[in-house]
Amino acid sequence: MRRSWLGVLLLGCGACDDPAPARPNVLWVVWDTARADHMSLYGYPRPTTPFVDRWAKDARVFDDCMSASCWTVPSHASMFTGLLPAEHGAMHGNEYLDDGLETVAETLQRAGYQTFAWAANPHVSVEENFLQGFEVQQHPWDPQTLERAVEIFKRKVPESIATRELQSRQEKRGSNPWVVKAAGELGREGFAGWLDQRDSERPFLAFFNFMEAHRPLIPPRELREKLLSPEEVEATYAREFNWKDLWAYCFGWHEYSPEDLKLLRDTYDAALLELDALFAGLIAELEARGLSENTLVILTADHGENLGDLHLLDHQYSLNQALIRVPLAIRYPPRFAPGRESRPVMTMDLHPTLLELAGVTPPKLGVQHARSLFAPSERRVRVADYSQPFPGPLASARGKFPDRDIARFERGLMTIVDGRWKLVRELGGPAHLYDLSAPGDETRDVAGEHPEVLERMRAGMGHLLKSLTPIGVRSNAKTTSEQHQRMLELLGYAGGDEQADGSAPDGEQRTRDTAREDGATRERP
Repeated sequence: MRRSWLGVLLLGCGACDDPAPARPNVLWVVWDTARADHMSLYGYPRPTTPFVDRWAKDARVFDDCMSASCWTVPSHASMFTGLLPAEHGAMHGNEYLDDGLETVAETLQRAGYQTFAWAANPHVSVEENFLQGFEVQQHPWDPQTLERAVEIFKRKVPESIATRELQSRQEKRGSNPWVVKAAGELGREGFAGWLDQRDSERPFLAFFNFMEAHRPLIPPRELREKLLSPEEVEATYAREFNWKDLWAYCFGWHEYSPEDLKLLRDTYDAALLELDALFAGLIAELEARGLSENTLVILTADHGENLGDLHLLDHQYSLNQALIRVPLAIRYPPRFAPGRESRPVMTMDLHPTLLELAGVTPPKLGVQHARSLFAPSERRVRVADYSQPFPGPLASARGKFPDRDIARFERGLMTIVDGRWKLVRELGGPAHLYDLSAPGDETRDVAGEHPEVLERMRAGMGHLLKSLTPIGVRSNAKTTSEQHQRMLELLGYAGGDEQADGSAPDGEQRTRDTAREDGATRERP
């Protein structure tokens, strides 16, 4: 499975007939929690991405793109470093990107690029060391934009709505991410101001993380109305999906009706329409300054979202296709011919691709699973990692319901995909084989029907796991602030509101304190 960077670079250069302009600008947009199969760009029947559909006529659209994990921290770390999660080590229990790893932003900055980042996800911040190499870093909770972020939230969520959960978040305001995470229009404003002040003689890398498709879903009414009937719009405001019931549903202890799940999907689709509009705004800023021709534009996602798939919600405890199949479209005709690309790729491939584009030799680290997007392979075995499960809801469930079996959720997961075949291994448990080309794909384990395929893929996964060596190490550099910890809690990433039973068990505060102490005493080996 190894492949030399030299071979990748030669293939990448050989794929281009005409010389490309030197060192183009890069606009890299991540739609946090956006699944490809709900985008009209990928054939979804609702027009959820109308602007992107038009824009992509001059772009290379990758139809089979996979993320290295199912949630923010490991997937962003893989995109930024070109390493697999088991190599960079950023995952549950170590939500911090090692200082010793060089990100694509650091490399491009050293090569003369100006760098700008706007991120709505608190994981993608200086608190967790993910913005190494970005000279300018902006977030919706910054003091200079916080008041406007709150106003944007209030404009989206009428005071008359029936949803108690959002009402309570509106009352708290402050830096609560339920309030500020979906203020993406501030990203356009910050980008516009930065473009006007930058050195126009030097290329730039501008990175965006938009969270409009991440729970809680609060798309504005006018966008809901574009997709839904008046009755459906009102129903999306009235139905509440709290953390208590969400995790209980995942564990099999609570049910949502088909009508409930439809409302969730309806609201999610409207959130994608909002992301589409935000992306259009960024492109408009480029066009207004005459920057479109020499700017490579990337649109992708870190992971998807379960919307009732396999009786799951959110994006934990699974590596199903709803989570790891993500969009990827790149517009830069001098190097990427417009059209559809069916060959298998990964989002972590952006790392060597951007370095090659800038004329920088990628570092020779790890198994070099990331490959240049200039020359995708016809066949490729890809891997995704969820080896450390999300501990918060599990701890609460064990404490409140010790007699219920949640062993499946307590085991880490690894998956490899080879063409139509997908192997999912529960670490310390069974392995499952799925035929992605068959009806029902991941609802039916076909391991017993194809023992030779199962054995071949198990051997391949074993070979891969033996080849992986941790490169990133746990950091003793930082303890996250109380404000940052609370932001993660309110978004369901740690402690508090994500409890499976909806209450605060006696040990909850001790668990939080222990987690903070662990973060403060992380030691390098």
